[in-house]
Amino acid sequence: MTLDAVDQLRRLRNEQRRNSVLFRVFAVGSVIAIGASLLFEQRLSWLMAITIMVMLMGAVLRHRMAQQTRHNITQWEALLQAQQRQANQQEAWRRMRELLQRDLDEDAFLRALLDTSAEVLGAERASLWFLDKDRSLTCRMSLVEALNGIRLAPSGLDGYLASLTQNPCLVTSDAQHDERLSGLHHYLCNNRIHAMLDVGIFVGGELRGAICCESTTPREWHGDEITTLMGFAGLLSQFSESLRRREVEHDLYRQLYHDEVSGLATLRGLLERLQALTQRDEAFHLLVLRLGGLGHINETLGQQAGDEAIRQVAEKLQERLTELQGSIHVGRLPANRLLIAIPGQTDESLRRYCLARLLSLGDNSWRIFGTPSQLRFNAGVARYPLDAQDIESLLQRAELAVQHARETPPPHLAFYTSQLSDWEQRLNRLARELRTALDERQFRLYLQGQFDPAGRLTGAEVLLRWQHPREGLLAPGSFIAEAEYSGLIRPMGQWVLDQACDLLGGALHGSELSLSVNVSVQQLHDDAFITHLTQLLERHAFEPRRLILEVVESLLVTPGVAARLNALRALGVRLALDDFGTGYSSLRYLQDFRVDEIKIDKVFVDAITPRCDAPLVRSIIALGKALELRVVAEGVENSAQQDYLCARGIDFLQGYYLALPEPMDAFLRRLEKTLPE
Repeated sequence: MTLDAVDQLRRLRNEQRRNSVLFRVFAVGSVIAIGASLLFEQRLSWLMAITIMVMLMGAVLRHRMAQQTRHNITQWEALLQAQQRQANQQEAWRRMRELLQRDLDEDAFLRALLDTSAEVLGAERASLWFLDKDRSLTCRMSLVEALNGIRLAPSGLDGYLASLTQNPCLVTSDAQHDERLSGLHHYLCNNRIHAMLDVGIFVGGELRGAICCESTTPREWHGDEITTLMGFAGLLSQFSESLRRREVEHDLYRQLYHDEVSGLATLRGLLERLQALTQRDEAFHLLVLRLGGLGHINETLGQQAGDEAIRQVAEKLQERLTELQGSIHVGRLPANRLLIAIPGQTDESLRRYCLARLLSLGDNSWRIFGTPSQLRFNAGVARYPLDAQDIESLLQRAELAVQHARETPPPHLAFYTSQLSDWEQRLNRLARELRTALDERQFRLYLQGQFDPAGRLTGAEVLLRWQHPREGLLAPGSFIAEAEYSGLIRPMGQWVLDQACDLLGGALHGSELSLSVNVSVQQLHDDAFITHLTQLLERHAFEPRRLILEVVESLLVTPGVAARLNALRALGVRLALDDFGTGYSSLRYLQDFRVDEIKIDKVFVDAITPRCDAPLVRSIIALGKALELRVVAEGVENSAQQDYLCARGIDFLQGYYLALPEPMDAFLRRLEKTLPE
């Protein structure tokens, strides 16, 4: 409200009072004049006539002046009211903008919006209605408690929603007879609503609901009131967008800093706490705990079971860590690893604790969704500040230690040492050289013949050699472990399998010879392995039984391998159990996993001498006969071993005494000389 408007209204009211006083004076004078003319009878008759005329004109003039003054006063009063409303609306707008910036929760903001709308518009009923997926309207919040949660069916909302979609607002002073609201007649009558001012809420250009102000008495809605409510609807749209953004940011924060499965912090969530330890220059051990056996649980029981296993381990781990003094920080790393920062312990005390309380978790009988399951634990430890002065380097060294722990005998615990860095550098160097060897075709195929007891060549084992540009010809023992660590064993194994199939379908196509090819665990776990082998069999068109895939005995206890082995046998290829007796030899495994032959490891054949019996060899051969399996003896190096094995019923022999491993070309040339013309 401006001072000019107040002054003008005051002047008009003063003028109205002055005019009223002057008219009264004029009327009194006119009455006196008329009275005088009556006293003097005819002599003043003209005065009376003039006075009457003047009185009539004055009355008309006064009426017009009074009417104009009242009109002016009404206009100025309306202007003052409008200015007062605008001032109130601006103040309300300012308050709502401040609330929008304060990041209130949804309920608090909506309640403030309704209270402010009702106050500014002078409406006793204000509510928020949101549009559902089925196009029904639900009252999200209302100043009338009875309306909260009410749902209006979509069948009667067509006209109402169409009006809000086409226009920013719906204004009516006679709601019960408004055609646009015909579908809401029952709601309007039950609530005795006469006037309505509804403004649509749009998010991303789509109608999502409405702010509704209702009156149970007839009233008109001013233009500034409509504008104000439209502004509030715009604020609500901004709030919705802000709320959605905050929810996305919150979800992102939780994903980055909190692991939903285990309930632990992620590495990112732990970094601030770990950095605080380094800033205080507080010594601590950083431990990476790796869970083995999750892959088997995932494959046999499903991903949810794997998540449940991680949750149970995290719960048990936190329970045991409470026994230690100091502030222990626990988090989850990607895949199957947990991270633990433990201050206040010596190397020896931590070693004892890990062996007694952490690695012993593998001895627990874990039940995942009611199914007994086995988990294994490896731990790698790096020390701050002894092993590294920053978190990233410290974590890398703890990871290196846990990788080394996996390759050591139980208990699988390793502390970082500088020798591990040398070991890692050697692994990295060999991995780079192996990649180069694949690209530059430095690998060579060697064959070692296999013979029956009569000395006839029946097949050969395919062996891999590396023609190293500096170190010369290398046997697999010099690089296979590194190939498995780096994952290069898959492309290398695929190359060997390709060459073997090419031989069986090409140079050896006219013979009955079989070829044995070693297959690694990583190859069997590769989803593309069986598909690739199927394509090779179709392309080279040889009898699948002539291809023998050798798997190490320890592979039988690897989770998820049974289905892969069965799929391979379904293709018609034969399976051989390599190095039998050195891994997990058990009749149960031979019953559960159907193979075609077993290969007696060289370590047992070495025990055969002219003066000593070899009961293990006899037992393995007898076991093979009982199970109707072919038995192959590896590492035959003299005639005494050959004679002993043949006398005990061996099926096939392989070793340096019978044939050395030789390049593929040399093997084929020798084969041509022995074949009948």
